[in-house]
Amino acid sequence: MLAAGLLLFCLRYLTRADRWSDRAAKISFWSLNIGLAWMAFVNLFPLGIVQLYYAVDIGYWYARSLAFINLPWVNFLEWARLPGDALFIVGGALPLVWLCWQALRYPNPLRIEPETELPRMLYTYDAARNDSL
Repeated sequence: MLAAGLLLFCLRYLTRADRWSDRAAKISFWSLNIGLAWMAFVNLFPLGIVQLYYAVDIGYWYARSLAFINLPWVNFLEWARLPGDALFIVGGALPLVWLCWQALRYPNPLRIEPETELPRMLYTYDAARNDSL
């Protein structure tokens, strides 16, 4: 999620303003978050709690065994994760891919002129400037 946020932040400035879509960015943001929450609270958290119970009660070997994974209600929880995964992919990842395509196809033309003095970097040593002190 941090990578997706950084990608959106960078793409905003790499894409021409007339080709940028705030709507696609919002759809992607909310779909990624809702899909991830669905995955965590519908599948991973409940199965983790039950696996912990079986690991303490019967043994770690059983909680990780094929017999546990093939229980009907575990199978149901695995399939219950599908709507969240679909939302994550279709509503979250595809708009990000489209925004990346827009950035590649229509780059922002704003550039720094070759003769322009660049801003001084933080924590760099400038011998000419420090000799005068």
